[in-house]
Amino acid sequence: MATARVATYDDSPAIYVGLNDITGRKEMEQELVESREQQRELSAYMEAIREEERKRIAMEIHDELGQLLTALKMDVSLLKMRLTHDPGAMKKADDMRELVEGTIWMVRNVASHLRPAALNFGIVSALEWLVDEFNRRNAIPCELRIVGGEPALSDTHATAVFRIVQASLTNVSRHADATRVHVTLISTAEKLELHVRDDGRGFDQQVVRRDYSYGLLGMNERARLIGGSLSIGSTPGAGTTVSIHIP
Repeated sequence: MATARVATYDDSPAIYVGLNDITGRKEMEQELVESREQQRELSAYMEAIREEERKRIAMEIHDELGQLLTALKMDVSLLKMRLTHDPGAMKKADDMRELVEGTIWMVRNVASHLRPAALNFGIVSALEWLVDEFNRRNAIPCELRIVGGEPALSDTHATAVFRIVQASLTNVSRHADATRVHVTLISTAEKLELHVRDDGRGFDQQVVRRDYSYGLLGMNERARLIGGSLSIGSTPGAGTTVSIHIP
């Protein structure tokens, strides 16, 4: 509502009153809020489905395909025992056995990255596995520090935290040019904090490559879906810190 004094033809006092109906705008704002909330709920639902599907596929790969390959390995070993009279055939059997062993390793590796079995034993075990894998694959020392022991997290929360750390370490290996990484998990009765710090080249947070920024958006969304918050501190030449806070 707006009011103003106006002049009349006989100079008598008068006030102009103007009303602006904003009911439609308020309704649109409410619809927008509800739409965003529905998008959040849908996003959380779809993420839960994806994680469950990863878990199912990982189990099938590990259990079904893994068992078949193990049986094949045993058959090749038995076959070799019957070929002692043929050195050429024995060599071929050895080659087949090595090929099967390599395939078994690849299958287990794929299953682990889809859904690490360590997640079934808590976030600490999962982070230990993740850091070990990072150190095995990269020439960048990564250290894990646990303060407060194993936090009481649901599977959904533990998986989200794991995926955020996994994405952070992937960014370090691809973009940071770091010489050292520190992963710190701090658990108290009131909250959980997790920090991933590297001493790499850092970046200007106002100027970020699109593929990198998409990764950061995904990490932020995962944190928000479990009621947490994610913050990123980085300066060119001073490294990067990714922090998760869960009340």
